[in-house]
Amino acid sequence: MTTAIQNVAGAASSAISSASKATDALGKDAFMKMLIAQLQNQDPLNPMDGTQFVAQLAQFSSLEQLTNLNQTMGSLPEYLGAFSNAQMVNLIGSEATAEGNSISLNGSSANITYRLPSDIQSGTIKIYDSNGSLVDTVKIGSQKTGLQSTTWNARNQAAGNYTYEISAVDRNSKDVTVDKMISGKITGVSFKNGSSYLTINGQEVAFSNVVAINKSNA
Repeated sequence: MTTAIQNVAGAASSAISSASKATDALGKDAFMKMLIAQLQNQDPLNPMDGTQFVAQLAQFSSLEQLTNLNQTMGSLPEYLGAFSNAQMVNLIGSEATAEGNSISLNGSSANITYRLPSDIQSGTIKIYDSNGSLVDTVKIGSQKTGLQSTTWNARNQAAGNYTYEISAVDRNSKDVTVDKMISGKITGVSFKNGSSYLTINGQEVAFSNVVAINKSNA
């Protein structure tokens, strides 16, 4: 009997050692090897109790299910990422507002969007062409906190993409830092290093910087 127990212990130790070298954990393969070794080396005069055997099989079944679940959950982020990317493509053609400072001019005027952290008394918007040259200056008056916009009367400026800088002061003549925003149609979607980017007014914007999207009905 003592020899049988030693055989079980030795076989089990060998099975665990072999599996541990590959996984550093007691997985389902090591568990099954240990169970088989236990059956092969049990004492014929005192065999394993049936209830105990069924309990060990139930443990093995639970271990296998947990292992399979863990493998499935490990692939979940990849599946969700692919699904999210596929959904992102459907945004092309929609109108979006995001952090940025580009202006798309397609006619005689364009809206310039920005976000005010507090009320302002006045402000100045400087507009630059693609070469970085100042082409116009727009004055703005008193405005409230929140998302605001000002119409730029571009007059004879050529159609294309422009950039802008904005400065503002409150009623106490203290500078107010304004969040520059862009607003326009989403014309493209790209994916880099696990992140999604939208092309708005010719400017690539991280999806995390988008503050609003209006789905096109077209």
